[in-house]
Amino acid sequence: MNNQFDSPRERSRSLTSLEQPAPLSRGELTKSLAQSVTRRAALKKFGVSVALAGLLGLPMFSHASTLGPLIELSRPNAVGSCDDGFRLPGTMTVDDAAETMLVVNPANPNNIVAVWIQGPIQNNIAAVSFDAGATWQQVPLPFSICSGGPYLVTGDPWLSFAPNGDLYCVALAAPDLSSLYTLVCKSVDGGLHWSPLVTLDTPDFAPDKCTITADPTDSRFVYAGWVRQISKKYNALAFARSTDGGNTWEPTRSILQSPSGQFDYNPQVLVLPDGTLVNMIEVQYQKPNHPVTSQNLQVMRSTDKGQTWSAPTIAVEMLTILRQDPSGFTLVIDPDNGQLVRDSDAPSFTVDNRNGNLYAVWEDGRFSNFQYNDVAFSMSSDGGLTWSSPIRINQTPLNIAPLNRQASYPVIAVGRNGTIAVTYYDFRLNTPEPGVPTDYWMVQCHPSAGSPATNSANWGNEVRLTSVSFNLEALPVVIDGFWFGDYFGLTPVGGGFVSTFGSVDQSNITSIFYRRVGQ
Repeated sequence: MNNQFDSPRERSRSLTSLEQPAPLSRGELTKSLAQSVTRRAALKKFGVSVALAGLLGLPMFSHASTLGPLIELSRPNAVGSCDDGFRLPGTMTVDDAAETMLVVNPANPNNIVAVWIQGPIQNNIAAVSFDAGATWQQVPLPFSICSGGPYLVTGDPWLSFAPNGDLYCVALAAPDLSSLYTLVCKSVDGGLHWSPLVTLDTPDFAPDKCTITADPTDSRFVYAGWVRQISKKYNALAFARSTDGGNTWEPTRSILQSPSGQFDYNPQVLVLPDGTLVNMIEVQYQKPNHPVTSQNLQVMRSTDKGQTWSAPTIAVEMLTILRQDPSGFTLVIDPDNGQLVRDSDAPSFTVDNRNGNLYAVWEDGRFSNFQYNDVAFSMSSDGGLTWSSPIRINQTPLNIAPLNRQASYPVIAVGRNGTIAVTYYDFRLNTPEPGVPTDYWMVQCHPSAGSPATNSANWGNEVRLTSVSFNLEALPVVIDGFWFGDYFGLTPVGGGFVSTFGSVDQSNITSIFYRRVGQ
């Protein structure tokens, strides 16, 4: 099924984005993976190998930052035994969870809300805390059948708090795989209860990868962006806004249509302190059968709250390695056997609300001479007009096997004091034993005039967020690769950060975990 896609991005995206150029029957969607790896490896305990790491000459890790407890958010299953019957091709079960993000209420920093996909794109689930992450309450969001909604499948959930404490969620959902919608809902009580769904886009435009931004300078304005899959040769960026706190939405419009052979993805609106909107976009150019994608980050700006937009300008070039498999492309592979990991290559963006500095991270092969991808960082201090040269910031050791150095799924956030944090996965603790120990890390930078973030030497204080390595090969297989989401969560709170990420729990279930770093 993956071979039907023509664009590079279509080949590398997982089906959580629901990219379907033509209606598919349920039989087509649920057929077995006869040509794929379908083995669900048993969960391995890696505690011994991790404990011996120092004795075996592997690098030791800094734990200078205070680590909070590791909390599993997605278990038990928030919808219980409810099952609408939909299945992705592969081994993902209704108890597996994937793809997460989280936000902190600016009107009440003790109110933290996370969201994720539960099951094979059957449900969007939120977890709500009112005591700074000490305890949590699961809240099924009103998109899917098992949550009281009308839709069979749903995914790509994205959250944003307004400065007055209103919370917005945008997601994709469909009553069947031939009719995909972009939908938004709102909570006025910190995530416990949600409004009826509002439709922003219809199946006519095959929407994909949606984000939402509540304007931090004015609670009346809310901005949603996503991709419209116009054809297999090009697409368009869709934009919708509310000017009355989400009570009504202006008609959706395309603000950028790509030329043939160009594909615009992952739009995200950032708001500068002066109210200027900066729409960050990943742009990929069709370059068949080439191991390095031709892509860049581009910027569109609006000085009138999204009513009009500038033409896009190139911010920085991305040199991301794509590894080819007979059934598709991916950025990450199992370092032991070459099995695909379905990494979507979504860059991550953030803005420093104190000074308007913009930051971006993505996977890039230039630092390894294109043997594997590292985490690249670039920044702008003039509202996105100019950008710094990319630098490598992940702390993955260089004295290990090249494929164990792969760093993936970077996420960036900036704290109230200007500290920048980036999280990512790597395989540095992999050994010759069966299975692939995988861990999640956070690296930080405390920029100053004498120690700029553009110098890789100023990045460090790495913290390991996984308490015990999990086995990559215990993740579910979706289509033809291991998968646990396209993005993960990181946001500042107090003097530190909170993170949500995917891992495998002791019951061999892929789950969403929460951890706090710092005070």
